Amino acid sequence: MDMEKATHIVWNILSAMPIEVYDDDSGDLWENDTWELVNERVEGDFAGTRVIGSANIVTALNMVHQKLVINRLSVNDNNSSSDMSHKIFEDVIEYLIDNKKIRKRPEKIRQTFKIISND
Repeated sequence: MDMEKATHIVWNILSAMPIEVYDDDSGDLWENDTWELVNERVEGDFAGTRVIGSANIVTALNMVHQKLVINRLSVNDNNSSSDMSHKIFEDVIEYLIDNKKIRKRPEKIRQTFKIISND
């Protein structure tokens, strides 16, 4: 799978309607508190928001993995694709950061600041 195709898949999922993962058994809600879109959505029910749902992130990684598995099966490549899927996904995330499509949420960045005083 080439980087352009992977980026297209991941971006379409991350920029779509944000969906969170909900665990029916435990009642837990998994929220993404790290990443957000740089620009607000301009249309739809979530216009004006930047949130990227946890399910969007999971789905994007899974789609990259599934596309990679399908491509590898078509060429009879039986090597493990899990590590490769994660690497491709990480590269796409870095690309989206570098191209100002997604960013770490400002409040997450502020948590990492350390104030140093001469007192």
